[in-house]
Amino acid sequence: MNSAAKTTNFDPHALAREQLKHIYFYRNRAFLLKAILGLMAAVVLAVQLHYLVALGWFVALLATGAWHWQMGGMGWQDVELRANHSNIHRHIMAAGISGLGWGTLAAALVWLPRTGQDALLVLMVVAITSTMPRLVVLPPFFVAFSAGVLGPLVLALPFLQSEMRQVVLLLLAVLAISLWFTGKEMRRVLADILLKQISFENASWEDRLTGLANRRRFDERLAESWHQAIRLQVPLSLIMLDVDHFKRYNDHYGHQAGDTCLQRVAAALSSRVKRAGDLLARYGGEEFAIVLFHTSMNDGRVVSESVREAVAGMELKHEQSANGIVTVSLGGATIIPTKDAKVEDLVRSADMALYRAKELGRNRVEWNMMPAGNSNQEQELQPQAL
Repeated sequence: MNSAAKTTNFDPHALAREQLKHIYFYRNRAFLLKAILGLMAAVVLAVQLHYLVALGWFVALLATGAWHWQMGGMGWQDVELRANHSNIHRHIMAAGISGLGWGTLAAALVWLPRTGQDALLVLMVVAITSTMPRLVVLPPFFVAFSAGVLGPLVLALPFLQSEMRQVVLLLLAVLAISLWFTGKEMRRVLADILLKQISFENASWEDRLTGLANRRRFDERLAESWHQAIRLQVPLSLIMLDVDHFKRYNDHYGHQAGDTCLQRVAAALSSRVKRAGDLLARYGGEEFAIVLFHTSMNDGRVVSESVREAVAGMELKHEQSANGIVTVSLGGATIIPTKDAKVEDLVRSADMALYRAKELGRNRVEWNMMPAGNSNQEQELQPQAL
């Protein structure tokens, strides 16, 4: 896609990955806190019920917490949300089971005296409030954990005394409302951070003068297109072009006029390079480059001629040129790359064609068709003039 368009594309999947990072960032601290609170709850169960009940519940709590903790080390930074949802489902399931570890205490509330109920309820509230702020930034995690905690509590409510039931309902309502709004705010903050990061990355890929992709972005996109073309065995074309006699233009009209000239040339190029998957970049100085993925030699030549006509059609005055107007010379190369070929050979071949276009009078297109798998043989390049 033409990178001259200065738009920031917000990727919701990238936001989800940032939210996953936020959830697991404090996983060591969260597991330690869970173990401490769980030990305290186990002591209450051991004193007021039975030590075997306490031990069994504590082991189960650590097991569920350990699984959720381990999920943070199972490649969560590399999860591709669009392509593989099974990993995300496991993360959500781990959050739900982690919540269920606390939710099972609801059964003990029914059998404990009021002092034991109060102690367990306080520990559960502390555990929930320390965990949910992390999970609430991703609603599926929040819902899964909440269901694990609240499901058993809701089932236990009819068996609690009226006063305790009212206390539990009030606490749950306050927790749910406050945590939900906190989560919305944290989600907004994460989205803002991600947008700033995207803007910074876009700026690092953009040529400030023309708004086109810069050399760094060109190198990255060309490498990506090269590997895709190898995998799919489709043609890849590259166009290199220069503004004719630009140094003379700069010297005659001044550097500010030279910058304006480059901006106008960039706009003319942008008007003809619009296909998704193509890239238009400022290669350096007065030189530009166009990457045409899945484009044959004939189609590439059509694009290059269209570009040449667009620049000439501006009729931008250039008294130091034989044509009297600003023009461009273009060199292109096409290859169906193999694993033995090198992307540098494609660039070199397009440069050779550009050099030939200049030698033959400028304001013209020259093309090289590179033999697949033998692209490093200069003598086998087949020149094609337009």
